[in-house]
Amino acid sequence: MIEKETPDSLNYLLENYEKQKTIDAAVDWEQLHKRIISDRNRRLFFNYLRNTAAILLPLFLAYQYAFYPILKKSGSAIETITITSAPGMVTKTILPDGSEVWLNALSSLTYPQRFSEKDRTVQLSGEAYFKVVSDKKHRFNVETPQKMIVSAYGTEFNVNAYESDENYEVTLESGQVEVSSEIGSKATESLVVDEKAILHISTGNMHVVTADTYVETAWKDGKMVFRREKLVKIAEKLSRKFGVDICLEGDRLKEYEYTATFTDETLEDILDLLKRSAPITYSICKQKQLNNETFTRREVTIKSQ
Repeated sequence: MIEKETPDSLNYLLENYEKQKTIDAAVDWEQLHKRIISDRNRRLFFNYLRNTAAILLPLFLAYQYAFYPILKKSGSAIETITITSAPGMVTKTILPDGSEVWLNALSSLTYPQRFSEKDRTVQLSGEAYFKVVSDKKHRFNVETPQKMIVSAYGTEFNVNAYESDENYEVTLESGQVEVSSEIGSKATESLVVDEKAILHISTGNMHVVTADTYVETAWKDGKMVFRREKLVKIAEKLSRKFGVDICLEGDRLKEYEYTATFTDETLEDILDLLKRSAPITYSICKQKQLNNETFTRREVTIKSQ
């Protein structure tokens, strides 16, 4: 039995035929092909990440818990710390081994965050007082410019080694130290309490003299103590303490000697006291502002009357 097609079924077939005419098989296949490739690449990428993580994770854990502690212990990448003391300041710091250090004005100290297993070494430029924790297995070394080395195991001593000075000095307050130099004759001297080693930078010669420990170390307690001190030396110390430039006009001034103790006095107070003790006069120039908004240092001129 053959059914006759109704108008509705004919319309339906015509609509499907029109829709089929709009289908582009090549374009649709291209889009499907791209999705297939994209899905495959995504799977390959995630597999790569998973495999890479499986390889790197054990290596990272091995480095973190096995190799890094060994490298850290061996000191292959030890960071250093530098402390600088400003003019007029005495700065105190504690070293990694518990040793105490006082830095005088315009001095700097460089030391590692932790000391090595062989020794305890620091670098000093300027003046510092060391109170070294005793450790018979680890020598404590202070290296200065011009390659002077102060070495001990546990003691208290003062090192005066400003780069601008002609001489470096080491004064021993307690214990024992060895002072050596890599310039000149490369001599080594052993000090006992109340002795001072003086290294002459120009020649490299070193000699030992008896020292007044109080005079040499009073600065760490905020005092300036002079015992028959030449005016030229006093001018150097005042310059560092107050951050000024001092000029002595006339060779006669260099022969003047003073005995005095200063604590809380200002620069002007000290200059007035020096003026009362000898026929001198002084003048202080005011600071000038520079183009970079900084100021020049004050200049002090000392003349004989």
